[in-house]
Amino acid sequence: MSDEVEEVDEKLDFATAMAQVLKDARANDCLARGLREVCKAIESKKKAAFVVMADSCNDDKYKKCIQALCKDCKIPRVSVPKSTTLGGWCGLIRTDADKNITKTVGCSSCAVLEPNLPESVKETEAWGMVQDQLKK
Repeated sequence: MSDEVEEVDEKLDFATAMAQVLKDARANDCLARGLREVCKAIESKKKAAFVVMADSCNDDKYKKCIQALCKDCKIPRVSVPKSTTLGGWCGLIRTDADKNITKTVGCSSCAVLEPNLPESVKETEAWGMVQDQLKK
């Protein structure tokens, strides 16, 4: 009983909230990963709720392209420090038989596609926290 109370009282930080939102989006087929998919999602304007981009991307043209598209289409953009962190949140991982992570593939950008996202995801605390941060 006390374990359940501790889990409920545990504060949700932004990184955990973002990971949960991306996991929910991936589970509902509402996550675009990679330059081509992200650009298509941004250019359609109504599809992308927000874009997440890794600061560790070493291709300046890639960064400038995503930044310019987000600015032009008024899509919020969030930065994370490492591409492997973003890749893990996007599900680009390989596990062994014991469910231990053996390899994480980096992901430089991803976009959450809002129109197909179920209301159950939009009502979560994690979604609310991410949306509050995007408004700042």
